[in-house]
Amino acid sequence: MKHFTTHCMALALAMAMAVLTCTQMHAQCSIDFDFGEETLGISPNPEAGEQFAPGVVGQPYNDVLHILIPFYVLEIDSTLPFAPDAPLDSVSLATINLVNLEDTLNILSLADAGLEVVCNNNGDSGNPCSFIGGNQYCVDLEGVPTLQGTFRVDISVNGWVTVFGFPFSQEQVFGSFVLDLGEEGCTDSEALNFNPAAVVDDGSCILNNCTGDINGDNSVTVQDVLSILAEFGCESECSTDITGDGLTTVADLLELLSVFGETCG
Repeated sequence: MKHFTTHCMALALAMAMAVLTCTQMHAQCSIDFDFGEETLGISPNPEAGEQFAPGVVGQPYNDVLHILIPFYVLEIDSTLPFAPDAPLDSVSLATINLVNLEDTLNILSLADAGLEVVCNNNGDSGNPCSFIGGNQYCVDLEGVPTLQGTFRVDISVNGWVTVFGFPFSQEQVFGSFVLDLGEEGCTDSEALNFNPAAVVDDGSCILNNCTGDINGDNSVTVQDVLSILAEFGCESECSTDITGDGLTTVADLLELLSVFGETCG
């Protein structure tokens, strides 16, 4: 698990996800992720290309976020003006927004998408979504998605420290997690039945394995022959190269004619 830079954006983001709405405890995740010798970490980790599992509209959804919070403030950001032994008290949520990436002016709450979070802070404070420095926690992201789309999660968090005996907080906004909500279906863009709204592959993909079907109509006809003739002699980036030699030649035409009239898919 990597440490993060620039105010440890990914860590604060993860902690914010863990305090999204602080609703009733419908489920209880297990605080058992192995962070090894790290003192700071999250899983899934956006910096490592990890995201929350996609959700299918109308079907129950659940994913777990694991959080390892450092004990010292400078373990989050060594450039902050604190002493090396200044403890990080806690992290709390300010606001959460879901931004539709196809319409960034469309800003929603988790509840608008049919989702909520259930926090497990091991009883360390009266607020189940308050996380204390130097500990590991987890949170369930759950519900039944009601909206379809790709959403950026914009999270505003307050980090709390004690300065000269007084509590001090600083708010920051982060947005590294992306949540896909959609349908079950074929997710292979090369398949004949590719569904662009599908976020979970249901194994239904039908690949076009028919040699000679150049125009993708699931059969080898005169139209495919005409396509080869129109590009005959092509020597680079040939869309009618059936044999795979990078060219469109007599060899491609003969290969097509050998399966002329076949249907496939």
